[in-house]
Amino acid sequence: MTSNKSAYKFFNSTDQKKINRRTFFTQSVGYTSVLTLLAFPGIITEVLAAKGEKSKEEILKELEAKVEKFMPMYRSCSQPSFAALNEQFELKADQTIPALMPFAGGIAGKGETCGAVSGSLLAIGFYFEPVNQKEMGKPGSSMKYAKLFFDRFTKQFGSTRCKEVVKHQYGRYYDTSNPEEQRLFMEASIKTGKCMEVIKKAVLIAGDIILENS
Repeated sequence: MTSNKSAYKFFNSTDQKKINRRTFFTQSVGYTSVLTLLAFPGIITEVLAAKGEKSKEEILKELEAKVEKFMPMYRSCSQPSFAALNEQFELKADQTIPALMPFAGGIAGKGETCGAVSGSLLAIGFYFEPVNQKEMGKPGSSMKYAKLFFDRFTKQFGSTRCKEVVKHQYGRYYDTSNPEEQRLFMEASIKTGKCMEVIKKAVLIAGDIILENS
């Protein structure tokens, strides 16, 4: 069984960024104590509450709020999607946000890959492919989660291409390289909030994948 000293070290480690329930029990109180604690679920709830753990639902609600916060700041699809995930999961990649502008409007406004997809996939890459590969997962593990994101997003909107996503949301595609079309698209987006809906959904899908695999 883990000693009290070891348990104290575990609780106060600054390196322990994410603690799932199984890790929490096996490292802090030992397997034998787990059986005792599982017999009293109220104890589990109190301990997690004392540590300030947030539920999945709370985290996803925070992500939605962050999209709403960053959207007026960047007014694109690629930047606020990454900015929200960057802040929520402490990716520490603020300097990357401005560089995502060329991915807006389906990459240079050409209607290709949706900017919300690009921003969310970049966040998944940052999260699962740390500079120090010993910190989390294995090199290349982000590909698995990127494919998962791709499948879930496609199921929701029919495609990851901006042109198709816009058609799905608005019934037609707007060529934003044309000033008049861009104006009409912006008016429709503000009036219906359907672009915000896409960004939020992309971020929530990415956040859900991160939470499921942390």
